[in-house]
Amino acid sequence: MKYQITFIILLISLITEAGYAQKKSIYLLDDFTQGVVLMKNGAKTNARLNYDGSNRKMKFKQQDEIMILTNTQAIDTVFIASHKFIPYSRNFLEVVEMPNGNLYINWSLRELYKGRQGAYGYANQSTTTTSINTSFYNKGYYKVENPDIMEEINDNDYWFFRTDKPVKFRNEKSLLKLFPGKEELIRSYIKEHNINMKNPEQVIELSNYCMGL
Repeated sequence: MKYQITFIILLISLITEAGYAQKKSIYLLDDFTQGVVLMKNGAKTNARLNYDGSNRKMKFKQQDEIMILTNTQAIDTVFIASHKFIPYSRNFLEVVEMPNGNLYINWSLRELYKGRQGAYGYANQSTTTTSINTSFYNKGYYKVENPDIMEEINDNDYWFFRTDKPVKFRNEKSLLKLFPGKEELIRSYIKEHNINMKNPEQVIELSNYCMGL
């Protein structure tokens, strides 16, 4: 009975994907994965979930229908596999717990068409597009499932919370502004470890270093 009540509450917070204007979905995980939606009232619901990084929407799969979780003010936390998300405004931030503090990722994914696979695996430019499956973000690539070659591009924002207020960065310049007096140390770390600010795994490592200074 408790599960039924919770499920009804969750359904109130959903709209169908078909009824919502959006860009092509690029998901953070390879497939919809069993997860848990924790409501602020303490209720929990198991669901098949995935995060759409191109539309910044948490999605839920019920049988063959994909729905969007919209009533974020009633949600405390969403857990999917090893990923943890919290609602912020109308979107979700992924929480990365690090030894020196938490980092919050505001995912923004898009795909870049590189061409069709030609002889010996090289890309030939073409106007044809394709569908792809995403891998976990720390692998940093897409799995190509047909001759078209696609590349993941992210425009993520990364957030810290200081005195309950968000501060965020997207690149090296905006990160350095958050740590006045530590700029040379951070620049040296970036150079020594060859940090690519478009690689989320490397940004996480860099952020942990900065928060430990």
